Amino acid sequence: MRNIRKCLGLGLLSLALAASGPACAMAGQAGPGAAYKPSVNGISIYVSKKGNTVTLNRYNSTIGSWPAQIGRESAAGDKVQQGDGITPSGKFYVCTKNDQSQYYLSLGLSYPGIEDAERGLADGLINEEQYKAIVDANKAGEQPPWDTPLGGAIMIHGEQGGGTAGCIAVTNDVMDILWEYCNLGVPVTVGP
Repeated sequence: MRNIRKCLGLGLLSLALAASGPACAMAGQAGPGAAYKPSVNGISIYVSKKGNTVTLNRYNSTIGSWPAQIGRESAAGDKVQQGDGITPSGKFYVCTKNDQSQYYLSLGLSYPGIEDAERGLADGLINEEQYKAIVDANKAGEQPPWDTPLGGAIMIHGEQGGGTAGCIAVTNDVMDILWEYCNLGVPVTVGP
């Protein structure tokens, strides 16, 4: 009986260690396909493209508002495609958290959204398969494909300095605050 318990205990320990291997490698990070978890703590973010600010709110009360840098070409309008240097406007959610970012820490946004996919399909920028993948990911609250001609990998990240290629950059101190408050699913509005 003791041998059975010992074998069972070792088996469970081995299973737990095997299961935790990849999770430990990605600690603090949720990658593609992370299930959408609606913000239950009332946290939301508003990014003002004209004001160059990021505002962190909880239940419509402002926690803080800080300077931010946006895409170098954002004055030209809304994001159309990969490489245009424009920060997209719209309603998104945090779909990834990366504590191994080349820009300190980063919160990935769910761009492209469904409206972006509709526009991209109508304009011939993406095909039906890409359109469906973007729509399905957004409906499931997951990270949409970031490798289509519409672009992707739009982040709120640290290491602020000058305009970005389309991301939103804040100082590392501000990024520490955002990181602490923001879970997957936190709504992010990028507006004027």
